[in-house]
Amino acid sequence: MKRSLPLNAVRVFELAAQHRSFTKAGEELSLTAAAVSAQVKSLEAYLGTPLFVRSNNRLSLTAAGENYFPRIRDAFRALQQATDQVMGQRDASLRVSVPPTFGTKWLVPRLFRFFARHPSIAVEVVTDGNDDAGWDLSIDDRVVEGVEQSILAISGYSPVCAPALSGQLHGPSDLAAQMLLHERPGRRAAAAVSWDQWFERAGVEPGAVSREMGFGDGTMMLQAAIEGQGVALAQDLLVAYDLAAGRLVEPFSLPTSLQHTYYLAISRDAADRDETSIFRDWLMSELAAPK
Repeated sequence: MKRSLPLNAVRVFELAAQHRSFTKAGEELSLTAAAVSAQVKSLEAYLGTPLFVRSNNRLSLTAAGENYFPRIRDAFRALQQATDQVMGQRDASLRVSVPPTFGTKWLVPRLFRFFARHPSIAVEVVTDGNDDAGWDLSIDDRVVEGVEQSILAISGYSPVCAPALSGQLHGPSDLAAQMLLHERPGRRAAAAVSWDQWFERAGVEPGAVSREMGFGDGTMMLQAAIEGQGVALAQDLLVAYDLAAGRLVEPFSLPTSLQHTYYLAISRDAADRDETSIFRDWLMSELAAPK
């Protein structure tokens, strides 16, 4: 007869795989790294296969570990949710993965309205973009292979700057004398529009551009613009709150065909849950609201 599953060892493995570190897992569990290692070895013996590759003080998952980790992670999350409901805690929870700038500039400023309507639904927002982190809903500007996605929103692009700088900008031809801020494509950005693309689509000959500054993070780019350090080429969707608050202004309006697309994906485990539908519908209503 097969021995019972060693749940303690499974939990230890789950944390070690999440952190890719026996030391960090031990800190969370109040165990030594050696004790964590021993628990993992006992689980590997039970399963009959190694779960980690240990080399040069680095820890990585084997193919078996990569396959096992997301399944036991989701099982522990489901167990926690069921326990919370029985104990009368929050009825439901959602883990929402977003690109960092979208989370900071669009989602988080609006979440208070969701909580006001649905106080019993907990929302955890993650921006690490790591598939191992697990999510119930994912908002991304990448087309992800093997994930069923639908278009959530499409944003245009506009030059924006601090109010104090706007007096120097009477039209697109004045941009060449300014520090032009732009975002570079990175781990959580499928692509980033360049100023050259914007000038071309706008039908503008800027002449020789004096200075440009690229950022690997859109939030930093927008903060630089707020601080008056230059003119940012920004997604309209992400600067609505800063424009409304007067932190940024659009010095002139010149629409172009440049667009940035965001996609929504829902995990199979979350697809049939009421809280998922509630959050998705709220997202759609916020995106449809007047800017």
